[in-house]
Amino acid sequence: MPRDLPTPPPERLFLPGPAGRLDATFELPAGAPRGAVLHLHPHPLGGGTRQNNVVRHGALGSLEAGCAAVRFDFRGVGQSEGRHDEGRGEVEDAAAVLQWLRLRVPGVPSCVWGFSFGARVGAELCLGNGTRVAGYMGVAWPTALYIWPQSGPRQFWPARMAFLAGDRDDFVDLSQLRAIARERGATLVEVPGADHFFSGRLDAVRAFTADTLRSWLPA
Repeated sequence: MPRDLPTPPPERLFLPGPAGRLDATFELPAGAPRGAVLHLHPHPLGGGTRQNNVVRHGALGSLEAGCAAVRFDFRGVGQSEGRHDEGRGEVEDAAAVLQWLRLRVPGVPSCVWGFSFGARVGAELCLGNGTRVAGYMGVAWPTALYIWPQSGPRQFWPARMAFLAGDRDDFVDLSQLRAIARERGATLVEVPGADHFFSGRLDAVRAFTADTLRSWLPA
């Protein structure tokens, strides 16, 4: 994937996780970071990794908006240790990497971004782990496969939420996603003609991410 941003080279890292080390890529923007974004990849059993094109274009959007970006392989994927845990352990992985990101890029707002299964994991992270973030972005949230997590007395929603989905995505029930967006006061951007992997429309993923972050973060 060609890089058209004057940013430092990506940094390959192995981060400590609850089930062993996690293989990660960390990137900084050209200037001082305005924010920091955790990027979560799609389902490992479907071949999802941090190198997924949707995830990589999301990270480019974060860099374009002046944010640091980290994307990592969930447990059992690639060189990350551990075994796939149907989303439970993956939430713990995400929490560990988010904690690392906040230490690596202190003093700026942190956001969670997820694609498909990663969007589900990101929502569970924000709602169930007591993790306060500046915003949550769900790309192709698979409402046709999973039930949107319900909040309980000790759970809370991010102050800002935004969703992106294609209108030809078989894994997204748009009627459900529209209802969720209305209920939570979230932004929903629908991409005409886009499938689950935004084939030929990856530019929309990058633009959605950059535009959303710019609108959320202080200048």
